[in-house]
Amino acid sequence: MKKGILAALCAGMIVLSGCYGSYGSTKWLHNAIGKISNKWAKSLVHFLATPAYGLCFFFVDFLFVNTIEFWTGSNPFAAGDSYYEKDAQGNSVAAVKNEDGSLSVQFTSAKGEVSNLTLQRDENVVRALDSNGDLVAQYEIEK
Repeated sequence: MKKGILAALCAGMIVLSGCYGSYGSTKWLHNAIGKISNKWAKSLVHFLATPAYGLCFFFVDFLFVNTIEFWTGSNPFAAGDSYYEKDAQGNSVAAVKNEDGSLSVQFTSAKGEVSNLTLQRDENVVRALDSNGDLVAQYEIEK
């Protein structure tokens, strides 16, 4: 009886996590090991961390975090992810993902003018809000 319930729970978790998520904890582990500067130490730690990769991938990401991401639309590990890009003309954009799933974006022109926006996404709409929370733009995503 207990084995049957456990098997049903495991099967249910696999079915419910059938989405392709961002695998945040696995990426976090890989990036943490990648920060080791000595190539021999990095290789040794990477080899020794093989069981940790399995735990991160299957138990943490596949069964739990990706399921949360599937149902809520936001990955708990993704908060704080950032992006920065600068073009040849000197314009730059910096973005960071917030805990609520929104994206804070700062655009700096080559002249030094700074614009701050918050991007919010619903199921099929992306809204750009200024620093006062006023709607600046809205884009509907075609499905």
